[in-house]
Amino acid sequence: MHTDEYEITMGREIALCRKMIKKLENSLEKREVQYGMTTAGLLQSLEEGSLSAQHPIQSWKQEYQELQYWQKRLIEYEEALGSVKRL
Repeated sequence: MHTDEYEITMGREIALCRKMIKKLENSLEKREVQYGMTTAGLLQSLEEGSLSAQHPIQSWKQEYQELQYWQKRLIEYEEALGSVKRL
């Protein structure tokens, strides 16, 4: 059942996702500058075992995983809203 309330709610969720994504992207960018490596470089180094899973590095990895979670949620909400609008 299509309602304006549903679209409003989905719009709020999409806005929250975008806000969280921006916040996490900014934080990851600061870490990349601070440590002189990209997030992809960090993940590769961790996978290869050339870096130990120390606290700051582990929280960096967790932030990246959280970013992926929010990006996935955003896609899901946008798809759901799109399907409602097509009805």
